[in-house]
Amino acid sequence: MPGCSHDRPGWSHPSGVAPRPGRLVSWCPTDLGAPIRTRSGFALPFPLSTMDASPTRRRSSSQIREQIVAQVLSLLWEHPLRDITVKMIMEGTGLSRPSFYIHFNSIPELIEERLAELEEVMIGTTIQWLSSADDDPGTLRTALDGLIRVVAENGATFRAIAEAATLDAQLATTWGDFMAKWDVGVANRIRAGQELGYVPDIDAERTAFALNRMNATVFIEAFGKRPQQPTEPVIEATFQIWKRTLYGSD
Repeated sequence: MPGCSHDRPGWSHPSGVAPRPGRLVSWCPTDLGAPIRTRSGFALPFPLSTMDASPTRRRSSSQIREQIVAQVLSLLWEHPLRDITVKMIMEGTGLSRPSFYIHFNSIPELIEERLAELEEVMIGTTIQWLSSADDDPGTLRTALDGLIRVVAENGATFRAIAEAATLDAQLATTWGDFMAKWDVGVANRIRAGQELGYVPDIDAERTAFALNRMNATVFIEAFGKRPQQPTEPVIEATFQIWKRTLYGSD
């Protein structure tokens, strides 16, 4: 498909340093239905309390990596990304500052890897709707329900990268690429519905762009900080907007 590439890196470092392989998910609407690729060595949400911070017990490299990530995710609920330092992170883990650089080149790199992991989960929750062409709005609601619950659980991460993207060119590229993939996927799904006659004659690309940017703004506002808004009203309001746009008012 034009505009889709499995070999394009997620971002180019200003210094010319190549990104770590496999950091960003590469997916195209033409890939929908294919097995979702995962990477080892990077865990999804977990309580920080599960990590043993005792200096008397030796921790594995993967445990150290996971604890660093958990500490960053915890800090994001209280601080903007620009205010978080490696010193702050490592003080919360009981590890030395150099330990951070054994696992990550920078804090933005850590955030990019986290976003890539969450992207995989989000694809899994929406794949049935994105890869289908049926006229059942219930499939759309299920997809939005799953999507919103992922964002609600990880709201600070999405808020942090969206805010930082306005100031950091590297994260701006990462966030832009992330959103662009959803624009292409939703636009293709709109065209599939139009071919079957139940989606109105609307501009697929611009409609997808508008719906996805609405989602991002609403979700970050609702779930990016604590206390969060209740999920069910957000799910229902979002579904009604998408349904009326793509399926009509009935």
